[in-house]
Parts: sequence; C-alpha cells; structure tokens
Amino acid sequence: MAEFRARTDEQPLPVSRPDPVNADAFEDYFGESLTRTLDLGSWRQGVDMVNEYARIQREVEQAVAFEGVQERRVRLEVFPKIAFGDGAPPEAGFYDNLKLDNIAAVHTGLLFNGGVACCDGTVQVHDTLALTVHQIGVCLVAYTGNQGSWSTRLFRRDLREDKGDPVVTIQALLERRARRAGLNQPDRRDGLSELAQRSVMSYAEAKVLLDHSDAVWRLGHGSPAPYQLLAGGGDPDMVIESIKVLSRLINGHRKFVYVSSESGDRDYLQFGQALRPLEYLILGTLKERIEDFVAASHFGRKPTVDAKWDGSLLTPAQWVLRFQNEMASQVLVGVFRASAIAPPQVFYAHRDHYEMAAAIAIADSVLLPERGFPMLIDLADRACKSVYGGGTLRELTDAAYARCGAGVRYASERTNRPE
Repeated sequence: MAEFRARTDEQPLPVSRPDPVNADAFEDYFGESLTRTLDLGSWRQGVDMVNEYARIQREVEQAVAFEGVQERRVRLEVFPKIAFGDGAPPEAGFYDNLKLDNIAAVHTGLLFNGGVACCDGTVQVHDTLALTVHQIGVCLVAYTGNQGSWSTRLFRRDLREDKGDPVVTIQALLERRARRAGLNQPDRRDGLSELAQRSVMSYAEAKVLLDHSDAVWRLGHGSPAPYQLLAGGGDPDMVIESIKVLSRLINGHRKFVYVSSESGDRDYLQFGQALRPLEYLILGTLKERIEDFVAASHFGRKPTVDAKWDGSLLTPAQWVLRFQNEMASQVLVGVFRASAIAPPQVFYAHRDHYEMAAAIAIADSVLLPERGFPMLIDLADRACKSVYGGGTLRELTDAAYARCGAGVRYASERTNRPE
C-alpha cells in the first residue's frame, strides 16, 4: 500500500504541456531556423512538382523491386487474359504506358489551367414536427494555376415538405416517421425522401457539370449513371429527365471521367491490388454493372413529362433499358493505381477517350499519395460540406425557430397582460 501511495503522490506534468524547447533545438532538429520557418516568403504554393515527380519515380522503382510472388503471378498469368474474357470490350486489357512525362503534361496542359472541372454534392435534412427542409448543394471546382489555387462555384436548392394542418395530419405523420430509417441512413421505403435526398442531388451534379462549366474535361464522383438516377426514387419523370441529361454527357460531351470512392465491386479492386503506380486496367462496361438493377426496375405510374425518344413514345422501363443498351455500353469501367501506398480506384470513361481519362484521374490522384484519389473531388466535397454542412442548416433553422418562438411568446404576453 505504501508503495502504491508513493506512486500516486508523484505530480507529473500535464500531458498537454510540452517539454521546453528553444530556437537552437528547433534548428538542430529540423535543419533550419525557426525564424526562416515563420517567414511565409520561404513557403511554397501548392506542391513542389519537381520533388513530387521524383517521389513518383521512386515509388515506381520500389514497386518493381519489391514485387511479391502472388502479385507477380497475377501480372504474368491473369493480366494477359483480361482482353480475351467472355464479353470483354475491345479496349479491355492492362495498360502501363503512362510515364512521368505524361503526368506532367496533364498537370500543365489540362489540370492546372482549368481544363478539368469537377462537381460534387451533399444533402442535409432538418426534420421537425411541422416542417422538413432538404438542403441540396453542389460545388463546381477547377484549378487556377497550380495545385494550391482553385476556383469554386456553389449551387443550392432548398426543398420544404409542407406538413399541412398538424391537427389533421399529426397521426399520419407520426406513423410515417415510425416507418422511416434512422438518422443519416438511406430509407428505400420513403420514396419522396429518397427522391429529394439522392436523385435530385445526382441530377444536379450532372447538370452543373454540363451546363455551368466551359472546361474541356468533366470529373465526377461515383458512377456517371448512379442507381438513384435510374430509379428516380420510383418516379418515372425523374428517370426520364435524368436519362436525357446522361445522354448529353455520354453521347454528347464524351470527355468525362468518374472515380468511385466506395466501389461495391471487390473483384475489380482485387485486380487493382496487383497494379503498380501509374498503371490501369480496363475490365468491362457500365452496361454489365447495371443489368441486374435494370431487369428488376419497375415504375408505378405513367410519366407526365415528354417520354418520346427519337420520336418514339417509350415507357419508363423502356427508357432505362434503352439507356443500358445504347449508352451504358459506351462507358468503360476500369481500375487504376496512383501511388504505391494507396489503394486502387475504380473509374469510368467513354470508350472514345478512355486513355486520356485514365491519365487525368491518375495525374490528379498522385497529388494525394496517401489516398491515391483525385484531389479535385476532395476539394469539391469539402467545399460543399463546409458551406452546406449539417451544422450550417441546423443553426439557420434553429435560429429561425427561435425568432418565431420568441415572437409568439411576446405576442401572447401582450394579449394576456392585464391593463
């Protein structure tokens, strides 16, 4: 017991208090003076690309030197067969033709001069007894000179669910809420919520990329044809209007690349584990990935928008099927690796421009070597969430309710006050 008391009687320094240091110790440790470090004139904007290219070259060399037995087997025995698999598109195969000069050319010729625009969105919901606000925001981002300088354009749309007379609808409202999913969880049973929260956002992302950017190339997050657009929350009008926009992107613009941060296809990523930096594979088409979904899709009512495709009146299901056969078949799906320390990433591109699309995705991803994911998508996501994050919407809504509540109480006090 005495020994225990002796230990507890010691008074160590708080963990938040650092050991004392001085300018000499700083210079010995970091190799430069503290004064120089604090001089912002010695700082660089963005990334030192000379050092970045040297890092990439070292990673490629190390990947070759430390190639494992299983990785070697996959590269020698599996990669050559990819192009000859059943149903493989003509472009399928292994590509290792990207070099540092190609990456540098993409940086200077496209990325850093604004030739690539990226769009990403976010949805926030504020739910109360009388009102539900769906705030949908999308952000368009492009570099302006170098990796450390970029421009942003923000677009926002608020949707408000009118609850009607609370006395009449309160019971139905509570029953409907009881069937909803938990907070921040997608609820496939609530078609209106699904339509508002996911389909409209994905539609807005594609529309902004097409109509609000003059960039030669368009960069998107996820799939160019996400399931929520092809399902439309069960609404046929949403599906038809979405396919019209996707037609302009895929059949019209064609110069796009989409990168998925959470791909559900583990097989594709397993192929990618055998890739070295700056390499990529073309494995299939978007058509193959959506066939099961399209076969199971159905719509409960007739559309109210123009449902003619090339002069022929089609049902919503026929619209989706024709999209699958004529457009999704033109979109290639592949996997790339930008860094030796980062996981592979799934990407989508039009078959007419897939080589340049892969080069753009990899060139932007080498700027985030730990993630190996396009920096422009990260910038768009963070910019959008910083402006339209959940805290922002809650604070604005709470402030509005507080003002209304204060006004009601003030009016009630004046009415009931004795003269």
